[in-house]
Amino acid sequence: MLSPGRLRCIIVDDEADARRLIEKYVQKVPFLEIAGFAESATDALYLIREMKPDIIFLDIEMPEMTGFELLKLLPAARPAVIMITADPSYALEGYEHELTDYLLKPVSFERFLKAVNKVDNARVPKYLQATNESVRELGSQAKQSTEQAEAAGFTSDFLLLKENKKLIKVSPGEIHFIEGMRDYLKLYWSDRVAVIHMTMSKIEEALSPSQFLRVNRSYIVNKKVIREIEGNEITTNSGRKIPIGITYRANVLAVLQKNRI
Repeated sequence: MLSPGRLRCIIVDDEADARRLIEKYVQKVPFLEIAGFAESATDALYLIREMKPDIIFLDIEMPEMTGFELLKLLPAARPAVIMITADPSYALEGYEHELTDYLLKPVSFERFLKAVNKVDNARVPKYLQATNESVRELGSQAKQSTEQAEAAGFTSDFLLLKENKKLIKVSPGEIHFIEGMRDYLKLYWSDRVAVIHMTMSKIEEALSPSQFLRVNRSYIVNKKVIREIEGNEITTNSGRKIPIGITYRANVLAVLQKNRI
């Protein structure tokens, strides 16, 4: 019998050893419990509908149907998905599917714990749910104030971002690009990378559109670091390749076209 308050997990992997390892990790975490196992994506589809899990630990390469193909069959309001694979080349496609996290085999317990903590931290306590309407109203007012300030030509000289237990003072112009990972962001400077707990939409509101450009669901790029565009790919001054999303391409080209000579 499943316990209230715990996150229900199903493990989807065609390899028995891989399923046993994740099961062992789940059993070590007090706020997790096993709701079921599936050896194929097809079996997982029915198990998800029946058990309504909070987390799916999902392998990619499986018989009959891949993990990505399974995700396309799930409703928009799906459980958190933590992808587990031995192939790092799937990382970019994984971000396009808005995964909670992407773990490479063999998975360490430390890395597993970091991934499930993302899901646990995202849960809204019941005593906060009643204030959601007020929060939305305040958020709307704050956004309106920001838009009015930008219209008047005001931009903040710096951002204060929380990384772990530290507050980092950042000049927006120092940021080269931002990579989104569901509820976390990676901010890239010339000499460091910071991981902060924030959504892409939130950071996008804080950045000036005159400086930064959203190029796909997972990346925001500082315009000054764009060295070239070839096909659907941006190359930065540091040589980093960043894909341009299909739905963002027209806007990206239109914005950059303004500076073409």
